Order: sequence, then C-alpha cells, then structure tokens
Amino acid sequence: MRIRHILLLLPMLLMAACGQKQVPVAAEPPLEPERGQVWQLVALQGRALDRAKKSPTLIFNPETRSANGTAHCNEYTFHYTLGRVQQQPDGDHYEVQLTFWGGGTTECPEGDMSAERRYLGLLGKATAMRLTATTMTLYQKNRETLHFELQ
Repeated sequence: MRIRHILLLLPMLLMAACGQKQVPVAAEPPLEPERGQVWQLVALQGRALDRAKKSPTLIFNPETRSANGTAHCNEYTFHYTLGRVQQQPDGDHYEVQLTFWGGGTTECPEGDMSAERRYLGLLGKATAMRLTATTMTLYQKNRETLHFELQ
C-alpha cells in the first residue's frame, strides 16, 4: 500500500521539482524620460532646495524632441537632442549627451528674474543627463548642475 502511494506521489513530486521558478528581473532604466513625466527640481548645483517652496519642473516630449516646464514664475520651452547613449556597468542608469536649444520665456510679474535666469542658464548649458527610474541629474562638463525627482 505504501509503494502505491509513493508511486502516485512520485509524478507530482517530479513535476514540482522540474518546474521553472521565475526570478524577477529588475526593470531596465528608461533610455530617456517618457512623454509627460513631470520632473521636479530638488537640488541646484549640489544644494538641496526648500521643498516647501515651489520649484521648477521639466517635462519631456520625445516625439517632438521638446521639453517644457515651469521655472520660478514662467513657463518655458526648449528643444533638445540626445547623443551617444551609454549604459553604466551597475545598470542603474544611463548617461546621455544632452543639448538644449531655442529656449523661450517671458518676464516675471514681480520683476526678479535672477533665480529663473540661473535655472534656465544651467538647463541651457546641460551637456549630459544621468537617468534612473525616479531621478534625473543634469551635468555640465561632468559637474552636477540640476537634480530632479519624478513626481
């Protein structure tokens, strides 16, 4: 009787032992920001911004190669190009060559354009971007200038 039970259980045990276990694979980071994602500035030239205050945003549109957002008091638009893409050895991000051009904005109603000019100036001089699933850092000649988080 025991042999009969073992013979009945044997095929089920073999099937369970041979079953392939699915190992979750880490999602590959995006090659570039997706259309419509809102990236909010959280650090400027390595200094964290006050999160209680309104900070600039950046939104990409890969189809038209345009980016727009809000600076400190105005909306702005840039066109961008992406150059050579390189996946880093740790696999958590990509660095790309990034060139913004053709930006446009208007004057701030309160007249103080210094913070806005600084942000837009750094954005316009960005030469590289490091992108993860939730963060984006822009660089100028290997120096971090703008650090964003996905909202």
